[in-house]
Amino acid sequence: MTHNSNAHDNGTPDADLPRFPVNVVPADQLGREDLATILNLYRRGQVTPLIFGDDNKPEAAIIPFAAFVRLMKYDHAAHVRAEGAFQAEISRRIQESDASGEAGMTVEELAESLGPLGRHWAEEHRADPQGKRDE
Repeated sequence: MTHNSNAHDNGTPDADLPRFPVNVVPADQLGREDLATILNLYRRGQVTPLIFGDDNKPEAAIIPFAAFVRLMKYDHAAHVRAEGAFQAEISRRIQESDASGEAGMTVEELAESLGPLGRHWAEEHRADPQGKRDE
């Protein structure tokens, strides 16, 4: 049994998606047959997600693996762009500070002034100042 609901991407920063209707399968009614059916649809080229949750609230989606890979590539590319902009801003501010002759701030303080990405970088740098993180 599915219920219509309106969804909006409230969990993604800077998301400019309009509201859109979805059919929500109650989580307790999602059965093996539903999974087999959706897998067969994906094998035939369908891409409609199976959205489920409780109280008619979309909480999770089953999507084709190819769509998942595209999302991961998009997220990675967005992260790389944000990291590049962050590094460019650090370089610009360091150059301005050097040119002014004023006593500057630490790299960590500078990073923290650049928002969430900078705060995250500063925390990681303080935890591992030699850059020997396991990646």
